[in-house]
Amino acid sequence: MNVRWLAVGIVCAAVALGAEEAVESDSGKVLPPEISSKTDEAIRKACDWLAKQQGRGGELKSQYSVAATGLAGMAWLASGSTPHEGKYAENIRKALDYLIKAQAKGGYISEGGAYGASGMYGHGYATQFLAQVYGMVRDPDLGAKIHAALSSAVRLIENAQNSFGGWNSGPDPNAGDDGSGAVAIMQITALRAAESCGVSVHKKVVEKSKKYLLEMTNNEGWYAYNWHARASGRGSCATTGAGMYMIGAMGMQDHAKYAKGIRNLMDSCPFGQGAANRNMGLAWSFFAYTCFYSSLAIFQHGGEEWKKWYPGMIKDLISRQHPDGSWDDPYGGVFTALSVMCLELPYRYLPMFQEGGSGLEGR
Repeated sequence: MNVRWLAVGIVCAAVALGAEEAVESDSGKVLPPEISSKTDEAIRKACDWLAKQQGRGGELKSQYSVAATGLAGMAWLASGSTPHEGKYAENIRKALDYLIKAQAKGGYISEGGAYGASGMYGHGYATQFLAQVYGMVRDPDLGAKIHAALSSAVRLIENAQNSFGGWNSGPDPNAGDDGSGAVAIMQITALRAAESCGVSVHKKVVEKSKKYLLEMTNNEGWYAYNWHARASGRGSCATTGAGMYMIGAMGMQDHAKYAKGIRNLMDSCPFGQGAANRNMGLAWSFFAYTCFYSSLAIFQHGGEEWKKWYPGMIKDLISRQHPDGSWDDPYGGVFTALSVMCLELPYRYLPMFQEGGSGLEGR
């Protein structure tokens, strides 16, 4: 990916959004119309902080190093760097090297041990990073290594799908837990990203996951935490944001549950129409997770909802950022990476971010 074409892409995005012209930052960088110089600076500080957390082996210094490294890699990509160009090119290459080396013979990417501290969460994020970066690689040898690792990681996800259509916390489809809805989002997102860059995904797995997403969402539009928690009534934005993002991304925007879920997010999250109800339906201990997936869902939906959402979201998120560029982050980079990617959405550098503002993502 050439940086010159990235700049052209931003200008095109500005035209598509009906803006008169793109914005230029203090450093002369061309910015999409939604992003101010202040937001651009917040993004730079966060990506710099993530870079400082990276160890010599490419891993982020976290007990959940697979998850944190995969997410940090996507954050650096989303800022405009590639494995070959940009400020964080070396960080991206080191992250790739770490994750490929962390992959076991059966395809599982983990910190080691039985299932690794990150579990299937980390495997999903690592797989998604490999898929997002694959199309940006110009080195044939590196491209072949990524393709092999990505294909193996995808086969692991397919084989780990449980009887409900979701995934368990470890790569065992017969494990005792009943399939966290959050774990499923990471795997479905990874599968979709892999398929988009040319890696085959079994149709049966995709169709089963679509059915699972709809069954996990009740008739009021709330996505459940796990299979046995499905019920009528109010749920959480922490899970509903993720559920609505994937229902939309999987091409099911016309389902009645999707429209209700989007309305729930607008009415209940701290951004947009629900700003007065900041403490409703939101798991504050997982604010970054809630913010990221809810923002992805609204970004993908586009329209007036996104126009209301993004200004409130960046104001709230930047107000929470620490002077060193991080956010409250007990997971060693996971929450900071998720948070900065919320701000980076309008750059549209990641493949998964490129069509959302038009309401066409996933189609």
